Amino acid sequence: MRYVRDLVREVVAEHAAHELPLVDSLRTLDDDRVVRTLGGGGQQREPLGFGFAEMSAVVTPVVWLVLDQAARRTVDQATEGLLARGRAGARKLLRRAPDTAHRTLIALDPSELALVRAHIVEQATERGADRREAEALADSVVARIATAPADEDRPDTPDAPDTTS
Repeated sequence: MRYVRDLVREVVAEHAAHELPLVDSLRTLDDDRVVRTLGGGGQQREPLGFGFAEMSAVVTPVVWLVLDQAARRTVDQATEGLLARGRAGARKLLRRAPDTAHRTLIALDPSELALVRAHIVEQATERGADRREAEALADSVVARIATAPADEDRPDTPDAPDTTS
C-alpha cells in the first residue's frame, strides 16, 4: 500500500524533475483539491500562487490523476465487497474515520495494472509526450506499484489513523 502522492513524487523526480516544485506545492493540499486543480475543476484561477498553465506540466497531472482514479476504484470495489458480505461489515467500515486527505493505492491485479498503464500512455500522448516517452513513464509507474512492499515506511507523509481498537 502506498500513498498516491508519494508515488507521484518518485515518478516525477525520475522522469520530469523540473515539475518537482509543482508536485511539492500540490503535496500541501488534500487529494481532492489536488484532483480538482489538476483536472481543471477548481474554482480558483491560480490556487498554487503561480500560473499552472505556465508550468506546462505533463507528467504530474497525468500520473496523479490516473493513480487517484485507480485508488478510488479499488476503494469502491472493496466497499462493494463488504456491503455484499453483510450489514455488520458495512457498519464496521462506516464507524472508522476515513483518511481522505491522502489517498492510498493498494495492490492492483494484472488487469488493473494494464489499465493504469494504458491510461497513462493515452493521457501523456494527448498532452504532447511522444509514444516512447509515454510508455516509459507508464512502465515506471506500473513497476513501482507492482514491486511496492505491502507495508512500507512513509516518512514524508502523516501516519495512517490507528484502526486497531
